[in-house]
Parts: sequence; structure tokens; C-alpha cells
Amino acid sequence: MGKALSLRRRVKSYFTGSQPGNPRLAQLRRTVRYIDCMVTANQMEALLLENNLIKTLKPAFNILLRDDKTYPYIAVTVKDTYPRFFLHRGERQVGIEYYGPYPNASAARETLDVLRKAYPFRTCRGPSPGKGRRGPCLDRHIGLCPGPCKNRVSVDDYRRNVRMVQRFLSGKGSELLDELETKMRKEADNQEFEMAARTRDILTSLRRISERQSVIRADNDDIDALGLSADELDACITVLMVRSGRLTGKRDFIFQLPPEDDPGGVIASFIEAYYDEAISVPARILVPCDLGEDATKYLSQWLRDKRGRRVELRCPRRGELRELLLRAEENAVNRLRMAKLKRAADLQWISEAVNTLRRELLLEIMPYRIECYDISNLGTSHVVGSMVVFEGGVPQKKDYRRFSLRGELADDSSRIYEVISRRLSKLAEAPPECRSKASGAGEHPRLTSFQKKPDLLLVDGGRSQLSSALRAVREAGIEGIEVAALAKKLEYVYRPGQRDPLIIPKDSTALYFLQRVRDEAHRFAIDYHRELRDRGTRESRLDHIRGIGKARKIRLLEVYGSVDRIKRASLEELASLPFMDRSSACELFRSLQGDVS
Repeated sequence: MGKALSLRRRVKSYFTGSQPGNPRLAQLRRTVRYIDCMVTANQMEALLLENNLIKTLKPAFNILLRDDKTYPYIAVTVKDTYPRFFLHRGERQVGIEYYGPYPNASAARETLDVLRKAYPFRTCRGPSPGKGRRGPCLDRHIGLCPGPCKNRVSVDDYRRNVRMVQRFLSGKGSELLDELETKMRKEADNQEFEMAARTRDILTSLRRISERQSVIRADNDDIDALGLSADELDACITVLMVRSGRLTGKRDFIFQLPPEDDPGGVIASFIEAYYDEAISVPARILVPCDLGEDATKYLSQWLRDKRGRRVELRCPRRGELRELLLRAEENAVNRLRMAKLKRAADLQWISEAVNTLRRELLLEIMPYRIECYDISNLGTSHVVGSMVVFEGGVPQKKDYRRFSLRGELADDSSRIYEVISRRLSKLAEAPPECRSKASGAGEHPRLTSFQKKPDLLLVDGGRSQLSSALRAVREAGIEGIEVAALAKKLEYVYRPGQRDPLIIPKDSTALYFLQRVRDEAHRFAIDYHRELRDRGTRESRLDHIRGIGKARKIRLLEVYGSVDRIKRASLEELASLPFMDRSSACELFRSLQGDVS
């Protein structure tokens, strides 16, 4: 998926022999089945269309940004009469100013807590202050809120506090620190030593927060520096975030390279994906290479539209900005190297574990796709089953499935039989080629989880659970599926045809891998069980009465306070409520009290 002024040249470049050793292009040629195109009016429209299609279709050969962190911002509701500060993650909202991002939520909360002691402000939600209490909240009594809900502070004085906090968050902390130091000395001169000590503590905390952020530039610019490191298959882009002249944090993105090797195209695609989701766009974006005249022009215009002001895309060659860009590139190199080392270690361990597992369990084929089943229940209520999937030793969470079991099943063995029978019935309905061949890395990617044939079925339990799983496999009539059971107490492994359980050494990677798979199935079942249990506890006797929807249920509880009080109300009283009609009142009364004559 891509955009170009000349689609003919763009598509042709993928099928010429100009890059014979490029493994991504070779994989692309093997995978592609047909080519389609959409004509747009201009490059800006093409950019927006490409962004939307990538989000919707998630194509395999485009940059899909995955980050394990969502960085927090400090937000202020400037449109409110009495603005409030709070932590924010996610999309930008109208009428709110953002400061950050911060490296973690703890740093952002500490900044707000210290500033609130010096310049109190409200934290109650909503455009208007107050939480519906008769008196001021606890924050007012301990000096963290000036009490706008009870008119204890004027709008001008409250907004002065807000402006002082904004000045510090905007990078003008030195002015605020000087003002607090002057205030402390004045309090000491007036022999107000307790107040002076409090101001001193606040001043010390604010200085500590300011010193944590290294000063990059004295001109208080907002800058993002993009560093790129790439090898034959993967790439890492590190974003160093400078806000108000200070380095506030970084983000690392590791992804598979798209088929084209042009660094400028990789950076341009990254800018589109990253800033389409970003809360704020800085005034300057430093890039490690030239993006080309056309790409620079339309990206600058697009970023300007998102920011509301001019955005400079620049590849500096010397000076402070060049040093900042080199620092970003150094971070990207280190992050990609660490990821490669971790991946190599993980792959080596997984390969050793799976090979040992085949040897220890006497399996005929390598267990590429392993499915593990577990049952969770509380008595006879909320009985659930789970199916987790590991392929090549790696969990495939998109293939996980959950089963809700109903009826009076006697024990876990019967429930295991039901779950595996239901799972294999789906495989029996799949195309014949799905049932005949073993799973593997070359399996068709569009098959659903139930259409993929497992190599090994693992059940949590002992010999009885193994027998139930075997019976389900035989009745399904599908050959080539191995079955094993892992008993939790002594970690014995039971296999068909083996009189005695297999005892795998405690330090074996195979046993550790089996435990990992079993524990994941147990966790997944417990999570589903808790979800159903919590859903049941939230249900009310009003939920299943005809004519009583969500809105009426809320209104009834607001009027009466509880279901017991509703039950004590007369039919005429219920029918007289402005939000009730006679028919619904009769149904409600009949359900809670009995038939109405």
C-alpha cells in the first residue's frame, strides 16, 4: 500500500531485478495476488486516504507503529471559568491545552502535586467546580484547593494560580522559582517561619523537578528529533522530545521495513503514522535524511493543518540541532541492537524447548501449533472453558477462544470433552485441506483459529482428562493430533499408551514451556470466569422485567433508592410516576409482588 505521482513506476519498481537480494521484495512478490488503485485529486488527499486504509486493513508491508507506552500529558481545561488540571492519555480534545509528554505518570503526578501546594487549583471533574456536597471538599480544608465551589476565591485570583502553573509547565520555571524564593524571604523577615518553611519545601521540590530535565536549548523551542537505525529486515525510529528547550523523554518504535529501502520513504511514512495519532505537533521536526521536495512540501502542509501553525521539517548539517539528531540516532542504534539480542535469545530458548518437548513426550511430529484447554468454575455456576494457542513457541492471542458451558456436567473431565468436541466440530466443518495437513509456518494466513489443525492438544489435569480429550478427538475423526495432559500437583505428563506418567526433569526447558502454556490457559479461563461473575453481580431484579429499560431502571432507583422500596410501593403509586405508563407499572408490580387482579 502506497501513494505516488506515477503509480506505474511505483508498482514496476517492485517487480524489476534492481534489488535481487531484497528478502522483503521477494516475499511481496510471492504474496501479491492482484493490484488495485484509487485515484485522488492531490497528494494531501492521497496521504489521508493511505492513513485511513492502513488503520482499517493493517497491511503486512506497511509501517505499523507499535509502542508499549502511552505517554501522559498534563492537561488544563482553559475554556472553563475555573480551569482544572489533570493527566491525559489519548487523543487531543478541543478547548484543552496540553503540556508534556512526561516519561511516566509518576513524574507528571509529582509535578502537579508540588505545583498544587504552591498554587492551589481544583481537581473535581466537570466544567463547574464542586462534587454536590453541602460543604467544601477535603482538598479545601488541607489547602490544596481554594474552594471555588463555595465562592471562597474570585475568578481573577483563581486564574492567577492557573497562569503560574502554566508558566512552570511551559518551561518558564526560573521566573516562578525566583518569585517563590522572594516570597520565602519575605515570610522569614516577617517571622512567619512555618509559612516560610512550607514555601522552602515547595521551592526545593520544584527545583528538583526542574533539574531532572536536561536543558537542550536556551530558546525554549518544541522539537522532535527522529533517529533511524535499520538492518536488512528491521528498523527502529527513536523520537527524542524536547519541550520548551528541555528534553522530556523519548519513544522507540521497532518495525519491519517496508519493501523499499529508501530511508526518506521510511521516515515520511513514519511521520504520517506517528503524528496522525499524536496529541501535539512541535514547531520543528528534525529528520535524519532528505525526504525529497514533494514529500517535504505535502508533509509540511499536513502538519501545519494539524498544529494550526507552521511546522519546520529540517535535516540539520551542523550545530546544536545536528548534535540532537545524532543523539536520537545513537538511541535508535542501541535500541535496535538490544531488541535483536533479546529476540535471538528468546528464539534460541523457544527452539530448544520445543525440540526437547518433542523428545520428552515421544511425539511423531514437531508440535508447531499447541492448543491448551482449561476449565474454571464456581460450583455449577459460571462454568467456562479456555483455549490458548502457541505457534512456534509464541502465544497467538488472536487465536485464543473462550467457551461458556451450560448444563449439569458432573466433573472437569466431562467439561473438557465438551470443549474439545465443540472446538474440533469447527475443524471438521473446515475445508478438507485444513483437516488433512499439519499446521505450520506456511499455513494459509486467512484461516480462522478453529480452521487450523493443532499438532498437540494439551489439557490441564490427569489421566481422566486425557481420556476425555482422546474420546473427543476419536469421535471427531481427525487424524494426526497428539494429546497430552499435565497434572498440576506433581507436574506429571500423561500420554496415550503410556501406563506410567512421564516425569520430565524439573530443570528441563520442555517442562518450563509446558507450565507456561498451562498457566496461560488457566489465566485466560480465570479472567473470563471473573468477567461473567462480575457481570452477574451487577445484574438487578429489574433487568428482566418487560417495559423496564435502562433509563427507567435508573429513574426508579433514583426515586426509591433500592429494589426493596420499589417492592413496597403500590400499583397506583408506580403508575403515577411521570416516566411510567400503566402497562409497565402493572408488569413491574406483577413481577415484584405477584399477579394484579
